[in-house]
Amino acid sequence: MAFVQAQLYNPAIPIEDRQQALDRAFSDPGLPAAHPTSSFWLRSPHPEIAQAQSTELPSEAEVVIIGSGVTGTSIARTLLKSRKPAKGTKPRPAVVILEARDVCSGATGRNGGHILETAEEFADLEALHGLEAAKKAMRFRMAHLQEIIKAADEYGLTEESQVRKVQFVSVYFDEKGWKEALSRLQRLKECMPDETVEWRAYEREDIPKEFCLPRARGIVAGPAGAIWPYRFVTGILAHLRREFPQDLVIEANTPVTAIRDVTPEVKTSLRYYIETTRGIIRARHVVYCTNAHVGHLVPGLRGRIYPIRGQMSAQTPGSKFRNQGTEHSWIFNYDRGFDYLTQLPRSDAGEMMMFGGGFAQGEGGGIADFGISADSELSLYADIHLSGALSAVFGRENWGSVPGPSVEKMWTGNMGFSADGFPWVGQLPVSLTKRGQKQEGQGAEWISAAFSGEGMVLAWLCGKALGTMLLAYDDELLETESADLSWFPEQMLVTEKRVKESVLPRDVNGISSSL
Repeated sequence: MAFVQAQLYNPAIPIEDRQQALDRAFSDPGLPAAHPTSSFWLRSPHPEIAQAQSTELPSEAEVVIIGSGVTGTSIARTLLKSRKPAKGTKPRPAVVILEARDVCSGATGRNGGHILETAEEFADLEALHGLEAAKKAMRFRMAHLQEIIKAADEYGLTEESQVRKVQFVSVYFDEKGWKEALSRLQRLKECMPDETVEWRAYEREDIPKEFCLPRARGIVAGPAGAIWPYRFVTGILAHLRREFPQDLVIEANTPVTAIRDVTPEVKTSLRYYIETTRGIIRARHVVYCTNAHVGHLVPGLRGRIYPIRGQMSAQTPGSKFRNQGTEHSWIFNYDRGFDYLTQLPRSDAGEMMMFGGGFAQGEGGGIADFGISADSELSLYADIHLSGALSAVFGRENWGSVPGPSVEKMWTGNMGFSADGFPWVGQLPVSLTKRGQKQEGQGAEWISAAFSGEGMVLAWLCGKALGTMLLAYDDELLETESADLSWFPEQMLVTEKRVKESVLPRDVNGISSSL
């Protein structure tokens, strides 16, 4: 998603529009919108989890996780399954998950359902961080496909969440883009031959006719996955709540309005006051999984993590289009930007084309969606693009007609983007929180956020890593065998150096003309 931040460098966009985008990136993203657009994925709310809420808000917790998407769920699962057994009977739950709206109604319940790594940025990672770091980052991202499939199988959610392995088809329509893609693929296969055995390139004359892509110049294909993300997350949360009835509490429709630290004179292990619209919870640890909204509660992260509005749709396939939901997912690469697509396998939910993107076709080449955290409105120009693209891409002769309206749902979601392109995972320093240093026996503040539109190949294992870090930090919770983090890319860790260096410029005039 480097294209998104590159718009700040685009001289074709008026400087005042780019400055306004920067101003939004440094502004308070606020709480999630009270009346969001309607996502197709949320069409059947989970009966136990969607609006889960205690009669009274717990007054205390060991760990409070703010956010109930894939990241928060992964962290909760890691903490609950890997922590030490509690000594005696504690009156407070181990984990409380707070969600501003219905559970999993944010970014995870609005994304494209793609578990996809195209390795487009491998060469850039190598140039900036070295070959070994680039390979480690790619292995981390690629591991998500099997990790998510494994988790779905563990909880019996494979069929319900429609998790499946497919072949991604990354399509290029112009000569220049195709030649660059071939060069990137060649370098990736040279450096990671074992991991890319299934990856291949199709020249125009080699593209199978059953792909139905008559205008493609070339295709890169490889292993990927697709999933109904809302069902995956809510299904796991339901299982965890049954497995750990005393230790997991889920509170939907409970926005967090502020975080306060106890005064230094107070000797307590419950260091934080989490203020919500339903009352206050005192907690030992606070974990921010609020992605695009994190700057609301941690102002120090504004400009380091910033929101981007994205758009998704659920569309009826043309009458001539063969269902490929168990075979393929797609990326369509244009001269500016790209779109992404999965198709649902045949089920009672239909054979919908889950089609997203259109950022570059949005207002001002997408700059109008830069810094927008609300998911309550559609982008008109993205709507126009997404509503008409599929028949052109697949060829009208392959698409056919659509009885009735072609678009069943069109919605927006917000993504947390990182100024340096990496997620932020780890303990938050005082320089960001402006809250006091830890005293003996006290907890800390943590974050796992900023997946830059690629959460399905970053968020699950970032959550696992963050949970492991928290357990290793807190000697009251640690299971020593669970503390290995050698597999986690260090570029994703929160450090003071990164706090100083990884931030957008405040003035558009300070932006270099090159990336």
